[in-house]
Amino acid sequence: MSRLPEHVLAARERLAEGQQRVKGRHAEGTSGRGLCATASDLRDEVVLDLYTAALDQLGLADSETLRGQIALVPHGGYGRRDVAPFSDVDLMVLYGPRAQEEVARLAERLFRDIVDAGLVLGHSVRTPEEAWQLAIEDAEICTSLIESRFLFGSVSLFCRFIRRFHDLVGRQGTRLMASISKARLEERIKFGQTVYLLEPNVKRSQGGLRDVQLLRWIGMVRYGTPEPDELCDRGVLSEDDCQAIERAGEFLLWLRNELHLHAGRPADVLDRWE
Repeated sequence: MSRLPEHVLAARERLAEGQQRVKGRHAEGTSGRGLCATASDLRDEVVLDLYTAALDQLGLADSETLRGQIALVPHGGYGRRDVAPFSDVDLMVLYGPRAQEEVARLAERLFRDIVDAGLVLGHSVRTPEEAWQLAIEDAEICTSLIESRFLFGSVSLFCRFIRRFHDLVGRQGTRLMASISKARLEERIKFGQTVYLLEPNVKRSQGGLRDVQLLRWIGMVRYGTPEPDELCDRGVLSEDDCQAIERAGEFLLWLRNELHLHAGRPADVLDRWE
């Protein structure tokens, strides 16, 4: 078996050390959201180290073609910065068409190194036009991209993407709300559509994290913001409802962190331990 490159081994070590810090902070009583933010920051550090190494090794660090033509865009839970300790990494490489050949080489190396470093990766390589089209056609892609944030690269490329994305989502609001709600209903049916489940999935069953996220997605599509506090300021949510959502989300994130750390792997089902 071939030995991993030094930069990948360094990333694995950094990830392992960071996971121990995450575990320690949870034991010290760090909030659910606080721990998820720490886990997200750790992933950011590892991804950026590997991205820089890939640029250097492929001789692309000073590429004029790539300048202004690529952006790393976390999305989904990783974009929202509420990943649990063993959650996967959803990462989109957004690029302009002039950089297609170089981006293909870079993305292949980056994605391989991220997986070899020990992270579970959900990845895509898209132009803004491709991302916009897929989001309008697919409710799951749309909701994931609602949670997009900028990590590294061209700020102008990312801003152009996100402005147009928000505009398209607003224009397609009625249809998208129906598609998003339908997808969530199907998920509830699959993972449990009652609050009396003996072994609920804290992410996907009724009353789980997905329902908190559903509010964010509908808020974005209907009112132009996914943030409950902004929806409260606009009179869409009452202050009591906003506080209840915050408390529920915090508890569910804490509980999911506990499940992951207890199992030492991704684990979202609350088992009945004897």
